Amino acid sequence: GQGVFTLSLPLKRAAGTMAEDKITSVLILGASGGFGTLFSQVLAKDGVQVRGISRKGTPRADATFSDYLSADPCNPNEEVLERVRNASVIIACVPPGPCIKALEALAPHMAAGALFTDVLSVKTQICEAYMGLKDKFPHVQLMSLHPMFAPADPAGWRGKNNAVIEITGGQRGQTLTKMIEGWGCACFTMESGQVHDKVTGAVQNATHAALLTFGLTLSKMGYDAELAHKISTPPHRAMIEVIQRMANINEPDTYWDIQTENPNADDIWQKLQESVAELHESVKNRDREKFVDIIAKFKQLGPQEEGGVPSAY
Repeated sequence: GQGVFTLSLPLKRAAGTMAEDKITSVLILGASGGFGTLFSQVLAKDGVQVRGISRKGTPRADATFSDYLSADPCNPNEEVLERVRNASVIIACVPPGPCIKALEALAPHMAAGALFTDVLSVKTQICEAYMGLKDKFPHVQLMSLHPMFAPADPAGWRGKNNAVIEITGGQRGQTLTKMIEGWGCACFTMESGQVHDKVTGAVQNATHAALLTFGLTLSKMGYDAELAHKISTPPHRAMIEVIQRMANINEPDTYWDIQTENPNADDIWQKLQESVAELHESVKNRDREKFVDIIAKFKQLGPQEEGGVPSAY
């Protein structure tokens, strides 16, 4: 509903944090992955020291870490803890379980006012865990990020959206948000993990489910890509381009995690099945009025902007 997104809300100040808001050193957990690599590139360009930790031995060739350690942040040794003590920000690019384990292991060693954040696609579980830990680690600022794009996108952050969920607020979170906006990305504050997951249920779960179903349907039809392309329409080419990106560029586990972890996923799949059945019934029964009415209701789904809805093609 209205009021879910709020742009540039002032971030709350956490009690007992340092007045210092400058970010000089960022530690990336899960540094061998796509977002770890992307963060290393943009932060290094901003003159920030970027240090990486991953259980994998080597970073990607295009990563720009100032140093990289092969270690387990959930069971930190002294080399890990040295990096933790000196970090202004820790960004966890790891699954939810290791993310929470890493926070519990590393927070006692983080400097007062340092920020811990993540880039997970599903937020209810992680935000509830943060809420349960914030009083245990009052000296640590907590915030959850969701970059709404795949790190393999060659445009990176520019022109993209990023969801921000404040747990404790604080100066470091505000500074990191401003840095991300400086990379050309719009940051939107959302009030909770539950609200985030309800909205992304539409933006990601339903969207991906429709695209996956579309691709699977073509496979079952014995789709002739070469012949279809010669007489294809703009909507068809747009959808083919997206499912090709899903198959060839993005990580399948991203889609898997979204479909299996979002607490609203089962309800969304149920509604998808109901929608297909309803639409099929209108066609099978030659109920043109019902069919037209279904399409007419789509007008309510577009953004209410001056000049109408922009072309998608």
